[in-house]
Amino acid sequence: MFRGVSAVTGSPPTWRQAVRAVSLAAGQEVWLSHLTAGRVLGAQLFDDGVIHVISDLGHPVDIPGVRSHRSGTLEPGDTTTRDGMQCTSTLRTVLDLSATLTVKALGELVDHFLRTKQLQLEDLRERVGRTRPAPGRSVKALRMVLAQRIPGYDPGESPLEARIARIIDRAGLPRPKQQHRVQYDGLRYRIDFSWPDRKLYLEGNSFGFHRLSSDLDKDAARQNELVLDGWTPIELTWKMSDATIERTLRRFLARV
Repeated sequence: MFRGVSAVTGSPPTWRQAVRAVSLAAGQEVWLSHLTAGRVLGAQLFDDGVIHVISDLGHPVDIPGVRSHRSGTLEPGDTTTRDGMQCTSTLRTVLDLSATLTVKALGELVDHFLRTKQLQLEDLRERVGRTRPAPGRSVKALRMVLAQRIPGYDPGESPLEARIARIIDRAGLPRPKQQHRVQYDGLRYRIDFSWPDRKLYLEGNSFGFHRLSSDLDKDAARQNELVLDGWTPIELTWKMSDATIERTLRRFLARV
């Protein structure tokens, strides 16, 4: 451990234990950042083998195994506390990772924070609008992510739902209603994407998102009831290409 930080003898070393030790040792004017902050905030990000921290220009950090970043643009609201550890906010973390992650991975990170109610899309849009390119930051990547997420964008409950929503917007197809509720024969159902005026709906059916057999049974029963009520289903899977998903949607929307 580090000076001024102790650990309980015999406790197994974990990534979170090491991160907490760095957070305590670094002091009040230093925050966990970049990939480390993203993981602390609940995102599924890769481990690059170091712990990232950020501070203002007047507080350099020299701790073994720690990569220190310094910034002159830390704004009020750029930092927060999670599980007793100081770290950058979700918005600041997205900015800091814009040159580290691919555009696809950066978009998935944004969707995760939107889905978990930790980020507002308009807050990100406003911040990117006044952010200048800098080492370790890609304004171009941020703008590409925002271009795929126009006002009113809903990431849905899974990465596949978010992908379908982006394809629909990019293709200029009629926007569906997301998480629409339907009542039939005394039972209530929720549909991921639907065009109620056409009684057309789709689900992002993929075994990766419906792992339990009970979930699959519920999906099958729900689909049968909706068909009896006059709805037309479309099934899409993660393995389909964007072009296939778009073509499938166009064909159904043209026929119904």
